[in-house]
Amino acid sequence: MRAFFLPLLGALTVSACSEQDARPAKEVVAQAKAAAADAKETAHQAADSVRATAQDAKDTAESAAAKADQAVNDAARTVQDGVNTAAQTTRNGADNLAQGVRELGQGGVVTGRVSAFSAGHLALRPEAAGPADLRVDDRTRYLLHGGGLRRASLPAGTRVKATYIVEAQVPIATEVEVLSR
Repeated sequence: MRAFFLPLLGALTVSACSEQDARPAKEVVAQAKAAAADAKETAHQAADSVRATAQDAKDTAESAAAKADQAVNDAARTVQDGVNTAAQTTRNGADNLAQGVRELGQGGVVTGRVSAFSAGHLALRPEAAGPADLRVDDRTRYLLHGGGLRRASLPAGTRVKATYIVEAQVPIATEVEVLSR
């Protein structure tokens, strides 16, 4: 019987020794598994952080692109407004020039009798076609037989010949010559 116990005892001893020797290895394996789990969690957290940072960068880029688009659209509107203003100014200038050319052709000479005369205004009874009311100003010249005449000496009934221009559709006397009193 002793012979039976000896191999059993030997097997138990080897088994106990193996069990004791295996414990540190199992602890190392357990620690490695814990470290791997920690590394995996850290990797997931890092991946989440990278995704969040990438999303923030994407959002920032999209916002910047939207602002750039708005700035381009605003600049385009400003340029178009400038073009429209320039075009309108050009049209107005052309219209004013055309009006000035028409007015150059509208000036002329009118002969008639003075019906009223005051500062800034000469009213005539024209003998033929021509304006009945003329504006006079400090540049209007008054003549009697080729010589200068004071403006205040044009009584009603005086026959005159008035040379006039048209500015802004208003006839303005440039020269008033007394023909007879």
